[in-house]
Formats: sequence, structure tokens, C-alpha cells
Amino acid sequence: MKKILKIAGITLATLVGLLIAAAIVLTLVFDPNQHKDDIIKLVREKTGRELKIEKKIGWSFYPSLGIEAGGVALSNAPGFGKDPFAKIEAAGVSVALLPLFSGRVEVGKLYLHGLNLNLAKNTAGHSNWEDLAGADKGPKPADKEKKEPGDSKLPVDAIRIGRVEIKRANLLWTDAQAGSTMAVRNLELTTGRFVSGEPMDMKLGLELDRDRNAPVKIALTSRLTVSPDALQLANVELRVDDSRLVGSMGVHNLASPALRFDLALDKIDLDRYLAGGKPAAKTADKGARAAEKPTEVPHATLRSLNVDGKLRIQELKAMGLRSNKVKVVIQAKNGVVSLGPNSAKLYGGSYAGQTVLDARGKVLQLQLAEKLTAVQLGPLLKDMQLFDHYQGAGNVELKLTAQGFGANQVKRSLNGNASVSVKDGRIDGVNLGKFIKTLSTKGDTLTKATNLLPEKGDHTIFGQMNATFQIANGVANNRDLVIRAAEFTATGKGSANLVSESMDYRLDLANLGNEGKKCKTFPVKIDGPFSNLSYLPDLEALLKCQATKQVEKGLQKGLEELLDNNKKKKNK
Repeated sequence: MKKILKIAGITLATLVGLLIAAAIVLTLVFDPNQHKDDIIKLVREKTGRELKIEKKIGWSFYPSLGIEAGGVALSNAPGFGKDPFAKIEAAGVSVALLPLFSGRVEVGKLYLHGLNLNLAKNTAGHSNWEDLAGADKGPKPADKEKKEPGDSKLPVDAIRIGRVEIKRANLLWTDAQAGSTMAVRNLELTTGRFVSGEPMDMKLGLELDRDRNAPVKIALTSRLTVSPDALQLANVELRVDDSRLVGSMGVHNLASPALRFDLALDKIDLDRYLAGGKPAAKTADKGARAAEKPTEVPHATLRSLNVDGKLRIQELKAMGLRSNKVKVVIQAKNGVVSLGPNSAKLYGGSYAGQTVLDARGKVLQLQLAEKLTAVQLGPLLKDMQLFDHYQGAGNVELKLTAQGFGANQVKRSLNGNASVSVKDGRIDGVNLGKFIKTLSTKGDTLTKATNLLPEKGDHTIFGQMNATFQIANGVANNRDLVIRAAEFTATGKGSANLVSESMDYRLDLANLGNEGKKCKTFPVKIDGPFSNLSYLPDLEALLKCQATKQVEKGLQKGLEELLDNNKKKKNK
């Protein structure tokens, strides 16, 4: 998107420059209509493309230099189809004559109507503007002298424009290599009088189409102030479909841009725009996960950021999660980016947290301090596409560090601690109460274990669960889990691998009053991927306990018989 806007900006700037130059040269030297054929021939010789000028070129001399043209079209590069590369229905510009003698450019009105610009890249990675850029035989960027800091300033001090008007502009970007298309349609731009350093009214509207998704309607009104070293947007009102953003923002020191903003958004569904309105599909297996392209953190970009801003969002949906009353604070300078303190209301509870990214070294360092309070875990975990069988009001607190440039590197380097507390919870897929009841009855252990195969509708209800975790290199270890239900208690220990998203855990179940008693505590193994955990009795431990119990009964019986025999002998 940034690249397309840059190309569009260069194209528009070039057109404006040509119009201004033509207004000055053509009106003083000759009638351009007499030289249309020469202009067309020159373009063909320099670019190999065909230029059409269908309408008469009009011009004026005093009190302003002006030129108007229409029906202008430039053919496309070979291999990119028959549609013109660029086409303009009508365009014109007028420049006040007298200020030119004092080095000032005062444009009365600049208009551009019916622009159609087709930008494309073929499957080989070549673009349809390469030949135009190649016409410049000047030194390559690497050969140019190093720019001075002042070169980044905008040359606007000597420019005045009465009004800019762009209507019915369309820009199409087709990337055959990536198999994607993007189009800006019905672009309309009007501005008030432009003078460097003075506020100017601006109104912009367009529709954005991408890969056949529903078009996004965008409308912006603001007071824009442009000076050589700064851009300032005041009274911003940006509408994207049914979302409305208001506030102010500005960029200062263009040589090393400093961004400042204070914005408020009423509502937005980011997933609608980031994923084309479709939720991300779950990966089928570990192999598919490994094949996923990792999300890379732009290290160099983080180092260069200079940002101080605040954003408030009344309603937000992002990465499947829904929240409201969101407050985001961002500060970035000298390679350190701080997100927070941030806050939000979500899933019946609240969120508070802060994330710090340190890009000053060779490897990106992260620090996270996150806290959820009284959050309904069922819908939260489901929307995160992590688990779909846990419910309850949960408190979660994380204090973690990590490092790396991709998501997988960050997961593998996670270190820190976490705590979880859940009230009035429910675990779907297993009935721990049935485990205890079945294993407590008399009979063969293997037979009883067979009766514990999962059944549809199995679930466990509990009143309280508490656990703390120590996380090292992406593996969370726990040794103090306690679950309290109406008829039983459970303690647990084990690990969860956050990289492979799998668990290796053991629960010890006991009826109330039997906690810790030998052979009256029943072990359960919990393992497998997070999305499909398996709950099975630990048969080895159960059989060992049963065997020990039988041996102890035999020894007890033998001892009782021996004592009884000794007693009988004495009585004789």
C-alpha cells in the first residue's frame, strides 16, 4: 500500500510539474496545438509508447499563465495489455505571472479530472513503469552525494495554491507475481488555499478494493498545515465504512520524523480488513504449523521510531477478540518502544498491561506485564482459537521476558512466571467426579479403566482452581495446581509446551476427606495437543497401588493367623 501511494504521489507530482512547466513555456513560445505531432513523436522516441492528445490544448497569458488539456492517454508497456498506462479526461493549471519574477509560484487553481492510472507487475517481477524510470540516465541513488539533513525539508515556502481539485480518479494495482489486485476508485480531493505554514481545509474521499473483497469506503476531512519541516492534521474526522476516527496528529522534523497523535475511534473490526472478513483457519497439524511463515518484527523500523501518542477505542474486534473502552498509549524513542499502560474491558472483566520492546541491541528484547481480572475464560479462549472446553471467571497475571525477531523465536525464549485463579469453572470433555466414583468401587482396575472412556457430554464443574507457573524457554511448569469441587479435590503438576502447544500433566483425584490417603487418591494423565487433550487414568500407578494393597492384605492376614496360632498354643 505504501509503495502504491508513493508511485501515485510521484505520478501526480510529475503531472503537476509538467502542467506548470507547460504553462510557462508553451504560452511564451508557441501554440502547442501546432506541435501535437512533434510531442507525440518525441514521446515515442524516448519511451517507445504512444501518446494521444484528443482535445485542443488551451492556454492563457495574462494576468496568469494557464494551460488546459483533455483526452490525454499514454499507452501501456509491452506485455501489459491494451488498456492505457495513464489517461486523463481533463486537467489544467494557472500560475500568476508577476510573482514569478520575484521567485514565487502562485497557482490559482489546479484541477485533474478523470484520471485512470494502471500500475502492474508481471509474473517475472517487472513493472509497467520500469521503462519510464529507465529513461532517466542520471546517476543512480548509490552514486549521488550524501544528502544533508536539510534536504529532507519540503520546498513549499515559495509555493501558493488557490485551490486543488481532483475528481473521478482511479488507480489500479495488479501484482501477477503475488496474485493480488488493489484499486483506489472514485478518488475525490478538494483543498482550500495553500500557503506554507498556514492551515488549509482538506476533503478526501475514495473507495478501496482489494482482491475482490467488499470495497472499503474512506472519507477524510481535516485542517492540514504544511511547512518545510512538519505536517499537522487538526480537526481530523476519518470515516472508514461505519467507523469514525477523530482527533489530531502531526509529523515533525522530516529528516528524522517524530509522530505525535491523540485519537479516538468509536468502533472497528480489524479482522474484517486484515483477513478479508474471514477468520484465520486453524492449522491441521504440527507439520502445517511448522510450514507457516513466521511473523517477523521489523527491527530497523523499531530503532528509528519516534512516537508519542494515545488512542481510545470504544469497541474493538481484533484477532478474534472483542473488547471495549480500550486505551492504548505508545511511546517510542532511541530504539525502545513502550506500549502502555494499556487497559480495556473484555469478556465480563478487565485487562491492564504494558509491553516494552528494546531494539537497541542485535536481538530484539521483550518484556510483558499483563493482567486479566474476572474475565470469562470460555468465550475468551474460544475466540483466541486456543481452547474450546474451559469456562469460569478467571484472573490471569503474566510477567514474561523474551527475545527474537519472529513469533517462533519469541515463544522459544519465553521466561518468567504466571498465575491463574478461576471461580465457578467448568471443564468440558472429562468428568473427574465419574473418575473418582468408578475407581473407588471394588473390582478389577483394568475393567474399571475401560468404563472411563470419554463420552459425549462429559464435563466437570468446580468451585475454585488455583495454579502458578514458572516458564523457561517456552515451557511452563506447574507443581501446585489445586481444584476444589463439591465432592472432590484435585492436585496436579506437569508442564505445557507453548512452542508445540502440547501438555504433559498429572492430576491426583480424591474424595473429600481422603486427600493423601494411600490408594484412595487416583492419578489421571493429561497429555496431547492443547486442541485435543486426552484424560486417562494412570494404569501403571493404579495397578502398582492395587498390587501393594493386596500384598499388604496378605501380610496382614498372615500376621493375624500367626498371632492367633500362638495364642491357641499358650491356652493349651
